[in-house]
Amino acid sequence: MDGSTTSGRHSVDAIVERLAALPGKANLFNPYAGFDAEIEDADAPVTRRRNLQRYLAALADRGVRDLWLGEAPSRFGARRTGVPFTGDRRLADLSERLGLDPPLARATRETLPTPESGTSLEIWNAIPDPLPLFWNAVLFHPHRGVLPLRNRTPTWTEIAEHRKVLEIIVAIFAPRRILCIGRVAQRAADGLGIPATYVRHPAQGGAVRFRAGVAAFLNDRPPADAPPSLSRP
Repeated sequence: MDGSTTSGRHSVDAIVERLAALPGKANLFNPYAGFDAEIEDADAPVTRRRNLQRYLAALADRGVRDLWLGEAPSRFGARRTGVPFTGDRRLADLSERLGLDPPLARATRETLPTPESGTSLEIWNAIPDPLPLFWNAVLFHPHRGVLPLRNRTPTWTEIAEHRKVLEIIVAIFAPRRILCIGRVAQRAADGLGIPATYVRHPAQGGAVRFRAGVAAFLNDRPPADAPPSLSRP
């Protein structure tokens, strides 16, 4: 492992520590510091921090070309696993594709497969090889504060609070371009100094346009519905 990789891993550790130290809120769950006693034990955030550290370290070793940026974790995704765009069902798949042995670990006590959202399914069906770096504008789970937990759109204040972490990720991995999945991600990527392409979020009837946008992005063509200022070939 060369010096640059060693430096990258130290930076990855610092990112995970930074996320664990950021405060959550009543309607913004920090999966790297808190746990849900209904479905997991007190060591769950340790497992999620370890998952994220191993995921980022593996990509630091391999190098990345693209950053795929989403909004925030869903209740069945990174809230449970600690890894963006990745629910319990995808841990084994992601581990295999990254050559991680032992594989990334489940943080919950549940043994039955958890539901996979339509958004997650669309994203995983579109993922190319080699893998892009997955990240979110907000790394904590924004929800409505009532049971059953419902996802909500993160506020601009929350996006701003997580902006520094996004900037550090960009500095460490130096992606050549960013795929912004939805308007929230597009707003978060503004000003990073990297070519950023908007694609329609696959939720709420956007799957067809999402697929077309990703296909255009992977073929170095701007999607038909992307604003010219934020879509560069």
